[in-house]
Amino acid sequence: MLGSAIGLRVVEDVPYIVGLDSFLGEGLNETTTGYLKDMGAASASNGAVGLYHVEGITPEAVEMKQNLLTEDHEKYVVDDAELKRVMDSYSVLWKRVDANPRMCFIGCPHLTQQQLRWWAQQIPDALQKTGQSRLKVDTLLCAAPGVVEKFRESGDEYQRLIAAGARLTSICPLMYMSNPISAKKPVITSSNKLRTYSTARFFLDERVLDIIVTGRI
Repeated sequence: MLGSAIGLRVVEDVPYIVGLDSFLGEGLNETTTGYLKDMGAASASNGAVGLYHVEGITPEAVEMKQNLLTEDHEKYVVDDAELKRVMDSYSVLWKRVDANPRMCFIGCPHLTQQQLRWWAQQIPDALQKTGQSRLKVDTLLCAAPGVVEKFRESGDEYQRLIAAGARLTSICPLMYMSNPISAKKPVITSSNKLRTYSTARFFLDERVLDIIVTGRI
């Protein structure tokens, strides 16, 4: 959501983002790189150039800090109200707005190992809380071939995810949704990028988790 809001604001400018390090910590690690990957994709898909500096995290911002700012820079504040305003502006492109989803794509851009492990923990736990054994919505988690292969070697995590009814794929969700037949299906996603370029309906991760467990929006 943050990437989408930033992309709509800055367009061709390169933003210098302040405040993320208080949530993500300083420097680059598996958590921050996964987050910045998704943020950059959402930003670019909403009209920005896809480049950015993040204070305390990205290398040039760590080295040069606010010396990267131009003298005539503009300041924007992205708060919860702004994120809600942006999300509320998203159109629902389904033929039937009240339809229940038939498919869910998670991972556009493709998931990292850490992101796969997060879903592998959250999905079985959510099912267990509701007394169910399998997901109600056909759910595909998308990752690069090497990431999928390595995750399969994780043993229990992989087995729990598959037993829950989720599937792993290296196919790009955008390729699937570009098919006119697929585009007519009620598909949900937690990817702002996929939402921008397809008819998939966007929900935040936690809401997606609830929907694929219950089968209802």
